[in-house]
Amino acid sequence: MGKIKYILFMFLFSLPAFALTVTDLLNREVSLEKPANRVIALGTSLSYVTYLNSVDKVIGIEAIELKDVKKRAYTYVNRNKIKSLPIVGQGGKAKRPNLEAIITLRPDVIFTIVQDKSEADLLSKQLNIPVVVVGYGVESVEFEDIYKSLQIMGKILNKQNRAESLISYIKNLQKEFKRVEKRSRAYIGAVAYKGLQGITSTKTDFMPFRFSQVENIAFDLQKKGHLFIDKEYLLMKNPSRIFLDNAGWELILQEFNKDKSYFKRLKAFKDSSYLILANTFYYINIDQMLANSFFIAKTIYPKQYKDLDPIKKSNEIFEAFVGEPLYDMFKEDTGGFQKVYLENEKLKLKSIL
Repeated sequence: MGKIKYILFMFLFSLPAFALTVTDLLNREVSLEKPANRVIALGTSLSYVTYLNSVDKVIGIEAIELKDVKKRAYTYVNRNKIKSLPIVGQGGKAKRPNLEAIITLRPDVIFTIVQDKSEADLLSKQLNIPVVVVGYGVESVEFEDIYKSLQIMGKILNKQNRAESLISYIKNLQKEFKRVEKRSRAYIGAVAYKGLQGITSTKTDFMPFRFSQVENIAFDLQKKGHLFIDKEYLLMKNPSRIFLDNAGWELILQEFNKDKSYFKRLKAFKDSSYLILANTFYYINIDQMLANSFFIAKTIYPKQYKDLDPIKKSNEIFEAFVGEPLYDMFKEDTGGFQKVYLENEKLKLKSIL
Protein backbone atom coordinates (compact mmCIF):
# COMPACT_ATOMS: atom_id res chain seq x y z
CA MET A 1 0.00 0.00 0.00
CA GLY A 2 2.83 2.35 0.87
CA LYS A 3 4.49 1.66 -2.47
CA ILE A 4 1.26 2.51 -4.35
CA LYS A 5 0.96 5.79 -2.45
CA TYR A 6 4.57 6.58 -3.32
CA ILE A 7 4.04 5.88 -7.03
CA LEU A 8 0.85 7.98 -7.04
CA PHE A 9 2.67 10.80 -5.30
CA MET A 10 5.52 10.72 -7.81
CA PHE A 11 3.03 10.67 -10.73
CA LEU A 12 1.15 13.68 -9.43
CA PHE A 13 4.39 15.48 -8.65
CA SER A 14 5.58 14.96 -12.23
CA LEU A 15 2.46 16.52 -13.78
CA PRO A 16 2.85 20.07 -15.11
CA ALA A 17 1.74 22.77 -12.71
CA PHE A 18 -0.78 24.00 -15.31
CA ALA A 19 -2.83 21.93 -17.74
CA LEU A 20 -5.74 23.03 -19.87
CA THR A 21 -7.37 21.27 -22.81
CA VAL A 22 -9.96 22.90 -25.07
CA THR A 23 -11.85 21.76 -28.15
CA ASP A 24 -11.63 24.47 -30.77
CA LEU A 25 -14.04 25.43 -33.55
CA LEU A 26 -12.74 22.67 -35.85
CA ASN A 27 -13.19 20.07 -33.08
CA ARG A 28 -9.45 19.85 -32.51
CA GLU A 29 -8.35 19.08 -28.97
CA VAL A 30 -5.64 21.52 -28.01
CA SER A 31 -3.66 21.28 -24.76
CA LEU A 32 -1.83 24.10 -23.04
CA GLU A 33 0.79 23.36 -20.41
CA LYS A 34 1.12 26.90 -19.11
CA PRO A 35 -1.09 29.99 -18.77
CA ALA A 36 -1.57 32.02 -21.96
CA ASN A 37 0.32 35.18 -21.02
CA ARG A 38 2.05 35.51 -24.39
CA VAL A 39 -0.41 35.47 -27.29
CA ILE A 40 -0.25 35.78 -31.06
CA ALA A 41 -3.56 36.36 -32.86
CA LEU A 42 -3.68 35.58 -36.58
CA GLY A 43 -6.44 35.99 -39.15
CA THR A 44 -8.35 38.78 -37.33
CA SER A 45 -8.70 36.75 -34.14
CA LEU A 46 -7.21 39.89 -32.60
CA SER A 47 -10.79 41.19 -32.64
CA TYR A 48 -11.82 38.48 -30.18
CA VAL A 49 -8.76 39.17 -28.02
CA THR A 50 -9.82 42.83 -27.96
CA TYR A 51 -13.43 42.02 -27.07
CA LEU A 52 -12.09 39.96 -24.16
CA ASN A 53 -9.92 42.84 -22.87
CA SER A 54 -6.70 40.88 -23.35
CA VAL A 55 -4.67 42.90 -25.87
CA ASP A 56 -2.02 43.38 -23.17
CA LYS A 57 -1.10 39.70 -23.69
CA VAL A 58 -0.47 40.07 -27.44
CA ILE A 59 3.23 39.93 -28.35
CA GLY A 60 3.10 39.95 -32.16
CA ILE A 61 0.67 41.00 -34.88
CA GLU A 62 0.04 40.74 -38.61
CA ALA A 63 0.88 43.84 -40.63
CA ILE A 64 -2.69 44.12 -41.88
CA GLU A 65 -3.82 45.07 -38.35
CA LEU A 66 -1.97 48.38 -38.79
CA LYS A 67 -3.70 49.23 -42.08
CA ASP A 68 -7.02 51.04 -42.46
CA VAL A 69 -7.34 51.14 -38.68
CA LYS A 70 -10.41 53.39 -38.84
CA LYS A 71 -12.35 50.80 -40.84
CA ARG A 72 -12.56 48.43 -37.85
CA ALA A 73 -13.43 49.33 -34.28
CA TYR A 74 -10.98 46.88 -32.74
CA THR A 75 -8.00 48.11 -34.76
CA TYR A 76 -8.81 51.71 -33.94
CA VAL A 77 -8.86 51.19 -30.16
CA ASN A 78 -5.65 49.14 -30.45
CA ARG A 79 -3.78 51.57 -32.71
CA ASN A 80 -1.41 52.83 -30.01
CA LYS A 81 -1.14 49.57 -28.10
CA ILE A 82 0.05 47.45 -31.02
CA LYS A 83 1.92 49.84 -33.32
CA SER A 84 5.32 48.90 -31.88
CA LEU A 85 4.73 45.13 -31.66
CA PRO A 86 6.78 42.77 -33.86
CA ILE A 87 5.23 41.75 -37.20
CA VAL A 88 4.72 37.99 -37.61
CA GLY A 89 3.23 38.04 -41.11
CA GLN A 90 1.41 40.21 -43.59
CA GLY A 91 -2.04 38.74 -42.96
CA GLY A 92 -4.88 38.63 -45.43
CA LYS A 93 -6.15 35.87 -47.63
CA ALA A 94 -3.76 32.96 -48.23
CA LYS A 95 -0.74 34.71 -46.70
CA ARG A 96 1.29 32.44 -44.46
CA PRO A 97 2.71 33.77 -41.17
CA ASN A 98 6.45 34.15 -40.63
CA LEU A 99 7.29 30.99 -38.68
CA GLU A 100 10.75 32.17 -37.68
CA ALA A 101 9.39 35.42 -36.26
CA ILE A 102 6.80 33.52 -34.23
CA ILE A 103 9.30 31.03 -32.84
CA THR A 104 11.57 33.88 -31.77
CA LEU A 105 8.73 35.43 -29.74
CA ARG A 106 7.93 32.15 -27.92
CA PRO A 107 4.15 32.58 -27.54
CA ASP A 108 2.15 30.36 -25.18
CA VAL A 109 -0.68 30.04 -27.68
CA ILE A 110 -1.62 31.09 -31.21
CA PHE A 111 -5.20 31.97 -32.11
CA THR A 112 -6.20 31.84 -35.75
CA ILE A 113 -9.22 31.77 -38.04
CA VAL A 114 -8.99 29.08 -40.72
CA GLN A 115 -11.44 26.59 -42.20
CA ASP A 116 -8.98 23.79 -42.91
CA LYS A 117 -8.12 21.55 -39.97
CA SER A 118 -4.92 20.34 -41.64
CA GLU A 119 -3.69 23.93 -41.96
CA ALA A 120 -4.02 24.48 -38.20
CA ASP A 121 -2.42 21.10 -37.44
CA LEU A 122 0.51 21.84 -39.73
CA LEU A 123 1.12 25.24 -38.15
CA SER A 124 1.09 23.71 -34.67
CA LYS A 125 3.44 20.92 -35.74
CA GLN A 126 5.88 23.30 -37.42
CA LEU A 127 6.04 25.58 -34.40
CA ASN A 128 5.47 23.10 -31.57
CA ILE A 129 3.09 25.68 -30.12
CA PRO A 130 -0.65 25.20 -29.34
CA VAL A 131 -2.80 26.57 -32.18
CA VAL A 132 -6.47 27.26 -31.39
CA VAL A 133 -8.97 27.89 -34.19
CA VAL A 134 -11.88 30.29 -33.65
CA GLY A 135 -14.20 32.00 -36.13
CA TYR A 136 -17.55 33.49 -37.11
CA GLY A 137 -19.08 30.72 -39.22
CA VAL A 138 -18.14 29.20 -42.57
CA GLU A 139 -20.43 30.26 -45.44
CA SER A 140 -22.29 32.81 -43.34
CA VAL A 141 -22.26 34.31 -39.85
CA GLU A 142 -23.22 31.76 -37.21
CA PHE A 143 -23.66 33.15 -33.74
CA GLU A 144 -23.19 29.74 -32.14
CA ASP A 145 -19.65 29.78 -33.59
CA ILE A 146 -19.15 33.30 -32.26
CA TYR A 147 -20.34 32.28 -28.80
CA LYS A 148 -18.16 29.18 -28.79
CA SER A 149 -15.14 31.21 -29.93
CA LEU A 150 -15.63 33.69 -27.09
CA GLN A 151 -15.99 30.86 -24.58
CA ILE A 152 -12.90 29.01 -25.82
CA MET A 153 -10.74 32.11 -25.76
CA GLY A 154 -12.28 33.27 -22.50
CA LYS A 155 -11.20 30.02 -20.89
CA ILE A 156 -7.66 30.23 -22.27
CA LEU A 157 -7.22 33.93 -21.44
CA ASN A 158 -8.88 33.60 -18.02
CA LYS A 159 -11.69 35.90 -19.15
CA GLN A 160 -14.65 33.55 -18.73
CA ASN A 161 -16.83 36.16 -17.04
CA ARG A 162 -16.15 38.73 -19.75
CA ALA A 163 -16.96 36.14 -22.45
CA GLU A 164 -20.27 35.18 -20.86
CA SER A 165 -21.17 38.82 -20.28
CA LEU A 166 -20.59 39.67 -23.94
CA ILE A 167 -22.54 36.62 -25.11
CA SER A 168 -25.46 37.64 -22.91
CA TYR A 169 -25.29 41.18 -24.32
CA ILE A 170 -25.39 39.92 -27.93
CA LYS A 171 -28.36 37.66 -27.19
CA ASN A 172 -30.26 40.51 -25.54
CA LEU A 173 -29.56 42.76 -28.54
CA GLN A 174 -31.15 40.22 -30.82
CA LYS A 175 -34.32 40.32 -28.74
CA GLU A 176 -34.68 44.05 -29.48
CA PHE A 177 -35.43 43.47 -33.15
CA LYS A 178 -39.14 43.55 -33.88
CA ARG A 179 -41.16 41.02 -35.85
CA VAL A 180 -42.99 42.37 -38.88
CA GLU A 181 -46.08 40.94 -40.58
CA LYS A 182 -44.71 41.43 -44.09
CA ARG A 183 -41.01 41.77 -44.75
CA SER A 184 -39.79 44.57 -46.99
CA ARG A 185 -37.35 43.75 -49.77
CA ALA A 186 -34.04 45.45 -50.50
CA TYR A 187 -30.58 44.72 -51.86
CA ILE A 188 -27.16 44.76 -50.23
CA GLY A 189 -24.20 45.32 -52.55
CA ALA A 190 -20.43 45.83 -52.37
CA VAL A 191 -20.10 43.01 -49.81
CA ALA A 192 -16.43 42.13 -49.38
CA TYR A 193 -15.53 38.59 -50.43
CA LYS A 194 -11.93 37.49 -50.82
CA GLY A 195 -11.17 41.17 -51.20
CA LEU A 196 -13.17 44.33 -51.84
CA GLN A 197 -16.05 44.05 -54.31
CA GLY A 198 -18.50 46.18 -56.26
CA ILE A 199 -22.25 46.43 -56.62
CA THR A 200 -22.90 42.86 -57.82
CA SER A 201 -21.35 41.30 -54.70
CA THR A 202 -24.02 40.30 -52.19
CA LYS A 203 -25.06 37.81 -49.53
CA THR A 204 -28.48 36.25 -49.73
CA ASP A 205 -28.55 35.74 -45.96
CA PHE A 206 -26.90 39.05 -45.04
CA MET A 207 -27.03 39.07 -41.24
CA PRO A 208 -28.17 42.71 -40.77
CA PHE A 209 -31.07 41.93 -43.13
CA ARG A 210 -31.93 38.81 -41.14
CA PHE A 211 -31.97 40.74 -37.87
CA SER A 212 -33.98 43.64 -39.25
CA GLN A 213 -36.51 41.38 -41.01
CA VAL A 214 -35.57 42.48 -44.52
CA GLU A 215 -35.45 40.09 -47.47
CA ASN A 216 -32.62 40.38 -49.99
CA ILE A 217 -33.90 40.33 -53.59
CA ALA A 218 -31.02 37.93 -54.33
CA PHE A 219 -32.83 35.36 -52.18
CA ASP A 220 -34.96 34.58 -55.24
CA LEU A 221 -31.91 32.95 -56.83
CA GLN A 222 -32.22 30.17 -54.23
CA LYS A 223 -28.56 30.22 -53.35
CA LYS A 224 -27.06 30.58 -49.91
CA GLY A 225 -24.17 32.64 -48.70
CA HIS A 226 -22.14 34.95 -50.91
CA LEU A 227 -22.73 35.31 -54.64
CA PHE A 228 -22.11 37.66 -57.52
CA ILE A 229 -25.39 38.49 -59.19
CA ASP A 230 -25.78 39.47 -62.82
CA LYS A 231 -26.04 43.23 -63.39
CA GLU A 232 -29.12 42.70 -65.50
CA TYR A 233 -30.74 40.70 -62.72
CA LEU A 234 -30.35 43.64 -60.35
CA LEU A 235 -31.80 45.93 -63.00
CA MET A 236 -34.70 43.59 -63.62
CA LYS A 237 -35.55 43.45 -59.92
CA ASN A 238 -34.83 47.18 -59.56
CA PRO A 239 -35.32 47.22 -55.78
CA SER A 240 -36.78 50.29 -54.14
CA ARG A 241 -33.93 50.33 -51.59
CA ILE A 242 -30.27 49.51 -51.98
CA PHE A 243 -27.69 49.36 -49.19
CA LEU A 244 -23.96 49.44 -49.95
CA ASP A 245 -21.15 48.22 -47.72
CA ASN A 246 -18.65 51.00 -47.10
CA ALA A 247 -15.77 48.59 -47.69
CA GLY A 248 -16.54 48.58 -51.41
CA TRP A 249 -17.45 52.25 -51.83
CA GLU A 250 -14.40 53.18 -53.92
CA LEU A 251 -15.16 50.31 -56.30
CA ILE A 252 -18.76 51.48 -56.55
CA LEU A 253 -17.52 54.92 -57.62
CA GLN A 254 -15.25 53.34 -60.24
CA GLU A 255 -18.15 51.28 -61.58
CA PHE A 256 -20.37 54.35 -61.67
CA ASN A 257 -17.84 56.36 -63.67
CA LYS A 258 -17.54 53.54 -66.20
CA ASP A 259 -21.30 53.07 -66.67
CA LYS A 260 -23.36 55.97 -65.35
CA SER A 261 -26.37 55.01 -67.43
CA TYR A 262 -26.68 51.72 -65.56
CA PHE A 263 -26.83 53.38 -62.15
CA LYS A 264 -29.32 55.94 -63.45
CA ARG A 265 -31.70 53.12 -64.29
CA LEU A 266 -31.67 51.83 -60.72
CA LYS A 267 -34.49 53.73 -59.03
CA ALA A 268 -33.02 53.34 -55.53
CA PHE A 269 -30.29 55.83 -56.41
CA LYS A 270 -32.85 58.59 -56.77
CA ASP A 271 -33.68 58.74 -53.07
CA SER A 272 -33.46 55.36 -51.32
CA SER A 273 -29.89 54.12 -51.41
CA TYR A 274 -27.70 54.02 -48.30
CA LEU A 275 -24.10 53.47 -47.25
CA ILE A 276 -23.52 51.40 -44.11
CA LEU A 277 -20.40 50.79 -42.02
CA ALA A 278 -17.88 48.23 -43.25
CA ASN A 279 -19.67 45.02 -42.34
CA THR A 280 -16.85 42.85 -43.64
CA PHE A 281 -13.36 44.28 -43.74
CA TYR A 282 -10.73 41.59 -43.32
CA TYR A 283 -13.42 39.18 -42.06
CA ILE A 284 -16.60 40.04 -40.16
CA ASN A 285 -16.74 42.96 -37.73
CA ILE A 286 -19.34 41.78 -35.23
CA ASP A 287 -19.91 45.14 -33.56
CA GLN A 288 -20.24 47.01 -36.86
CA MET A 289 -22.56 44.30 -38.17
CA LEU A 290 -24.88 44.77 -35.19
CA ALA A 291 -24.79 48.56 -35.54
CA ASN A 292 -25.67 48.21 -39.23
CA SER A 293 -28.59 45.95 -38.31
CA PHE A 294 -30.24 48.63 -36.17
CA PHE A 295 -29.64 51.34 -38.80
CA ILE A 296 -31.26 49.18 -41.49
CA ALA A 297 -34.19 48.34 -39.20
CA LYS A 298 -34.78 52.05 -38.50
CA THR A 299 -34.50 52.92 -42.21
CA ILE A 300 -36.88 50.22 -43.46
CA TYR A 301 -39.38 50.26 -40.60
CA PRO A 302 -39.36 53.82 -39.15
CA LYS A 303 -42.73 53.44 -37.41
CA GLN A 304 -41.80 50.24 -35.61
CA TYR A 305 -38.49 51.78 -34.52
CA LYS A 306 -39.63 55.34 -33.89
CA ASP A 307 -37.82 55.45 -30.53
CA LEU A 308 -34.55 54.06 -31.89
CA ASP A 309 -31.57 56.38 -32.37
CA PRO A 310 -29.09 54.45 -34.58
CA ILE A 311 -26.15 56.62 -33.51
CA LYS A 312 -26.85 56.16 -29.82
CA LYS A 313 -27.33 52.43 -30.38
CA SER A 314 -24.10 52.17 -32.36
CA ASN A 315 -22.15 53.87 -29.59
CA GLU A 316 -23.70 51.56 -27.02
CA ILE A 317 -22.60 48.54 -29.08
CA PHE A 318 -19.06 49.84 -29.60
CA GLU A 319 -18.69 50.55 -25.89
CA ALA A 320 -19.87 47.04 -25.06
CA PHE A 321 -17.38 45.43 -27.46
CA VAL A 322 -14.29 47.66 -27.42
CA GLY A 323 -14.88 50.12 -24.59
CA GLU A 324 -15.30 53.32 -26.62
CA PRO A 325 -18.26 55.07 -28.35
CA LEU A 326 -16.79 55.18 -31.84
CA TYR A 327 -19.56 56.38 -34.15
CA ASP A 328 -17.99 59.86 -34.45
CA MET A 329 -14.71 58.24 -35.50
CA PHE A 330 -16.48 56.29 -38.26
CA LYS A 331 -18.34 59.42 -39.30
CA GLU A 332 -15.08 61.38 -39.53
CA ASP A 333 -13.40 58.64 -41.56
CA THR A 334 -16.20 57.47 -43.87
CA GLY A 335 -19.21 59.66 -43.11
CA GLY A 336 -20.95 56.99 -41.05
CA PHE A 337 -24.46 56.06 -42.13
CA GLN A 338 -25.21 58.03 -45.29
CA LYS A 339 -27.67 58.43 -48.12
CA VAL A 340 -26.30 57.76 -51.61
CA TYR A 341 -27.87 59.74 -54.43
CA LEU A 342 -27.38 60.91 -58.01
CA GLU A 343 -26.94 64.59 -58.75
CA ASN A 344 -25.40 66.39 -61.72
CA GLU A 345 -23.93 63.20 -63.19
CA LYS A 346 -22.23 62.35 -59.90
CA LEU A 347 -22.83 59.77 -57.17
CA LYS A 348 -22.90 61.70 -53.91
CA LEU A 349 -23.16 61.04 -50.20
CA LYS A 350 -25.20 62.90 -47.62
CA SER A 351 -25.25 62.36 -43.87
CA ILE A 352 -28.75 61.51 -42.71
CA LEU A 353 -28.18 61.31 -38.96
